[in-house]
Amino acid sequence: MKAEDHTKYSNRTHAGSVLGMNLALSLPAADYTVLGLLRGGVPVAAPVAQSLGAELGVVAVKKLGVPSNPELAFGAIASYQHEQASYFNQEIRRRAICYFGEDELESQRLGATADLSAQAKFFADYNPALEGKNVIICDDGIATGASMFAALQVVREQHPHQIIVALPVGPEQMSTVLLGWCDQAFILRQPQNFNYVGAYYEDFSQVHRDQVVRALELRSQ
Repeated sequence: MKAEDHTKYSNRTHAGSVLGMNLALSLPAADYTVLGLLRGGVPVAAPVAQSLGAELGVVAVKKLGVPSNPELAFGAIASYQHEQASYFNQEIRRRAICYFGEDELESQRLGATADLSAQAKFFADYNPALEGKNVIICDDGIATGASMFAALQVVREQHPHQIIVALPVGPEQMSTVLLGWCDQAFILRQPQNFNYVGAYYEDFSQVHRDQVVRALELRSQ
């Protein structure tokens, strides 16, 4: 799916509402479980779950950023129901090791793992069982894909019936790449000259823990 205009999403909730409407029109009627990547994916996932009448949960993820450029991921780690999985972009990791050394990257990984464990523990009550389920994984967008690939690995370990990735924005060809990891991939906007995810939002401010909790609690009522 692609949007036909080039306007920005107002915020993550708006993006999720547009995404949810498109999914409701495109997917067959079924019971779905929608998961948002912590933290920015949850405000997107919440209106998607509402549109589909679906259960809402979260996947804890932590990006492993290159020391000089934290936004450039050499990998990511994810956690769900006491399981953990990791993904590494081997080319970026190789270059980072050459420049910073393996010890520095390992230190980054250990620190991120500690943060991930704390985050996963806090949100453990929002990890619904996925075995045999139709699972939709949402984030606010995708660039290199490190966080999503780690999340897909840990969700696959839960043995769902199928995994669908649904995103408001991402680079051209990313849908094809994702199909090597999941059953279906929906990306609403795939601009030819993709910049970065936040460039396609009017408001891309940081999502705080209390916002995530509020979104989860509102959906569970």
